[in-house]
Amino acid sequence: MPLPETSRLAIADIVFYTPVLILSIIIVVRHGFDRQLGWVFLTFLALIRLIGNAEEIAANAQHSNGLFIAATILNSLGLGPLLLAMIGMLRRVQQAVSQDGVVVKQRLLQVAARYLNLSRIALLVALVLAAVGSAKLYGSDRSEHSQGIALARAGIVIFLVLFLGLVGVTTVLAVATFRSRGPVNIGERRILYAVVASVPFLAVRLIFSLLVFFDTTSSTFTLRGGNIWVRSFMGVAEEWITVVLYVAAGMTAPRIARRELDVAPHGDTYGLAESQPVHNKAYSAGQNQRGA
Repeated sequence: MPLPETSRLAIADIVFYTPVLILSIIIVVRHGFDRQLGWVFLTFLALIRLIGNAEEIAANAQHSNGLFIAATILNSLGLGPLLLAMIGMLRRVQQAVSQDGVVVKQRLLQVAARYLNLSRIALLVALVLAAVGSAKLYGSDRSEHSQGIALARAGIVIFLVLFLGLVGVTTVLAVATFRSRGPVNIGERRILYAVVASVPFLAVRLIFSLLVFFDTTSSTFTLRGGNIWVRSFMGVAEEWITVVLYVAAGMTAPRIARRELDVAPHGDTYGLAESQPVHNKAYSAGQNQRGA
């Protein structure tokens, strides 16, 4: 008996996320668990996808409604870790640019930093709403379906608002980076390039989630079955491309030696600021000796 299309897609997802899990762990170990730079969320995403897809394969084989519900809940959580990873990467760029004499007004960078700090909390709330909403929507108790739709929609709307704000922050940091008076480290530029490149793919992924939860009568846009090609190209492929961009940025970005609390002249806190990468310190030392 041939495998269902959803099982074949789940197998492909497992094949993709297995090396992603290994690489993301390497990146997290390399940069440090306390860096809050976002790559740790790629590890969470890989674990979610591996477990969720394994449950989906088992559910198709055993025709288990409980496993279907568990797999659906996990499948609804993919957007959150990607946006949290995006926030972490933008934080690193913002911290680097804030220490560099940039043309963009520091007040904009301060607003960007505060937005990134607050958006993480809002994203966690949206994740909970999406997970609980999916559990109620796809659960066996039909009396909870309407409540599940409302919760899931609330979570997706929060995702949308936060994503639009993150696009604005990305724009501010891109302008600040390219109008910088001093050379922003190439590692931060690579991170920024990865985030900018991921924006259209995350937008399509977000549109897919919006259609799933706002067009609940459609047989095309759904986390449970639906059109396999639509799910593959609007959901799975967008995630894969974004993950590849973020993993590549993490593998090529220089390790940060230490972090300090960066306080603005008027007492405003930009967040944890990081020192220059290790190889930049060596370069600066060489320049000083040359000048001496």
